[in-house]
Amino acid sequence: MDRLSFYKSFYETELKKKDDLDKSINNPILIITIIFGVLSYISKKINFDYLKTIDFALIILILIIALLLIKSIYHIIISYNNGIKGYEYKILGSNYDFESYRKDLIKHYDEGRIKSDVNEEFKESIILELIKCSDDNTDLNIKRSKQIYLTKKYLIITLIIVFITFIINLLNQII
Repeated sequence: MDRLSFYKSFYETELKKKDDLDKSINNPILIITIIFGVLSYISKKINFDYLKTIDFALIILILIIALLLIKSIYHIIISYNNGIKGYEYKILGSNYDFESYRKDLIKHYDEGRIKSDVNEEFKESIILELIKCSDDNTDLNIKRSKQIYLTKKYLIITLIIVFITFIINLLNQII
């Protein structure tokens, strides 16, 4: 594989990862929605007129779940769009820009150098651009992946606490 193909492949892989990261938030959002539904169900079952000790435990667990959900939602927002800033992925540039650069090289090399120098320098400039763009995009993808990891981490903890809360709620209804 020549260098140009290698760096082009790497660049395209990073752009595909960007799309995959955009899609990867769908499942956490679904889980958060389900958790909200479960919390709503549990909250409706609590008799706020007469609170027992177990009801206080449920309320505390619901508050912990709410805090963990807020943390998860925060990381989803950062992962998806970096808050309101957005993520600026690097692109190579327009075909027009590259063709203009190639023509400038031809004019520059018309002063007696061979045409293969033009093609080689043009190829090297594309490789350099691919490397710059790929490196920047890789850094963004790593940051976004970390945020998705944190989202999933907090959601797993939340799901465990939701399960415990649901069991306590069932016991509360039986007792």
